[in-house]
Amino acid sequence: MLNRLLRASPYIVVQLAAMVLYQVAGRIDFPAAPGRIGPDFWPKSILVLLGLVCVYEIIKNLLVGETFTAAGLLEKLMKDSGEVEGEERQRSYPLLLGGGVVLTVIYVVSISSLGFFLATIAYLALFMLIGRYRNWTVIAVSSVLGSLALMFIFMKVVYVSLPLGVEPFSAVSLWLLKVMGVH
Repeated sequence: MLNRLLRASPYIVVQLAAMVLYQVAGRIDFPAAPGRIGPDFWPKSILVLLGLVCVYEIIKNLLVGETFTAAGLLEKLMKDSGEVEGEERQRSYPLLLGGGVVLTVIYVVSISSLGFFLATIAYLALFMLIGRYRNWTVIAVSSVLGSLALMFIFMKVVYVSLPLGVEPFSAVSLWLLKVMGVH
């Protein structure tokens, strides 16, 4: 039983922290605009979901005697495919990782000048290129659609103010906001 309690202890601590933070989020004193969710909605929602996951993990660790994982599924698939485990050495690409980190820093620095939409298009496209993806049509379409989707989610669902950029880039952002019906 002590072993089970030890396995559940991180989830108990996180559950307690989520409960305390939920109480703190309840003290957010900004009223919601008519027809919109208040600023306390997202923190509370995330904390409720975190709490549910913790309750699940606590119950699982206290009631199930062994660790419950999906181990063995991949090994069976590899055996069925004829591949031998450890046959291929896993390759690592530290320069690609470094490129992704540098690109992310450039994105953070440039987003206030280019605006969220244009900076995110460039970020998504360049990230795919750094990741060695070379289908230009897919890169272009997914970068534009991904940026539009993120802009829509942040502006119309989450109600987060995004950087518009400086002229002439802000004209694109303002036009998109008008098209999306964001005031």
